Amino acid sequence: MKHPYQILATNKAGTHLFASVKNVLQVFDLSTGHKIGEWIDSIPTDQVTHQNSQVKISKKKGEPIFSQPIYNYIRALRLSYDEKYIIGTTDSDKSVFIISIDFTNETNCLTLMKRQPFPKRPCSISIDDKNANVVVADKFGDVYVIPIDNNEPIAQKELEPVLGHVSMLSDVLMTKYNNKQFIITADRDEHIRVSNYPKSYVIKDWLFGHEEFVSELYIDQNDDPSVLYSGGGDDFVCLWKWYDNKLLTKVDLRSLIEEYLHDGHLPPERFLTDDSKKEISVAKLLTVKTERNHLLIVLVENTRCLLTFTISEDYTVVQHKQTIAVENSIIDICVDPTNKKIIASLDTENQDELLQILSFDDQDQLAVDSQYQKQIIEIANANPCDVENRSEFHQLYYINSLRKRSEH
Repeated sequence: MKHPYQILATNKAGTHLFASVKNVLQVFDLSTGHKIGEWIDSIPTDQVTHQNSQVKISKKKGEPIFSQPIYNYIRALRLSYDEKYIIGTTDSDKSVFIISIDFTNETNCLTLMKRQPFPKRPCSISIDDKNANVVVADKFGDVYVIPIDNNEPIAQKELEPVLGHVSMLSDVLMTKYNNKQFIITADRDEHIRVSNYPKSYVIKDWLFGHEEFVSELYIDQNDDPSVLYSGGGDDFVCLWKWYDNKLLTKVDLRSLIEEYLHDGHLPPERFLTDDSKKEISVAKLLTVKTERNHLLIVLVENTRCLLTFTISEDYTVVQHKQTIAVENSIIDICVDPTNKKIIASLDTENQDELLQILSFDDQDQLAVDSQYQKQIIEIANANPCDVENRSEFHQLYYINSLRKRSEH
């Protein structure tokens, strides 16, 4: 069986799919399903040597060996706005990689340009609209900006954060308003911060409205970049006019998602009480415009459904339109804005169902599009990560671990 794909992205034309599985990044032609590019993040030799030497030392001392195999798991992926680069983060060496994309290269369209290590593990990235810089947030609350180029990486001791939170960061966006740049950050302490850039020590605003951690920030740069969507551990999603520090509306999720929550959404056993509710964690927020509607798509972590909503022209009214359920939990989604399709990666042991493509009909109802089954099978066959059983799956659902717990 194959390991599920963990992160998906597509280009604006909807012609190519970028998908990561464990330490492998692949690119597929969606018209055929053929793989046209691949980058494998192999473990550095010195790291393996060090790991093996530690195992030998432990064996000699008769100490128990607790270390697990190290994989450079890919945690985040972003396409640059000009779609010339795909940028991501790796876990084991705490790096950001910059890969150039060349679809004219028939052998492999992906080439590693740069790998920038950081002092702490990066957790989220964003790209400026000129495709010149990557904004990197780490788990310890710091944000860095590095150039998109093929120069030598900056020495870690020379890296200087442009801003910091006192809490663990969960997401970051770089955006513009009136030709001024801003960095928007979210953290585990339900804060959303709007900072000026490059003078990021100047805080423009804090957006208060969440009660739990914020895991997902989303701005549709092709629509109205003054509107921010945010979600996390609350029972709702927020829409903001972020520059004006104005909360436009809150969109309730619990009543719509309740029947799709299961025991996996309960708190850990040590925190479980008779009054414990099943917990919601927002995994993805996306928007798409059809000929008839402006739609918001919400994915709640470890559920087998997507929620769609219509958005009014002034963004103050968001109404539920559809809850579409599939057979298996959805790990990640991306949107093809040109062809009005949603591509989903699924948590399944069935190799032929690792992906599903859903299309909008003339009433803007989503449905599984069976005409892509051949492409899905072709993509699954190219997945290089074979596993014996589910116990070998990498952790697929981790957002809810951001939730703060009290011992009392």
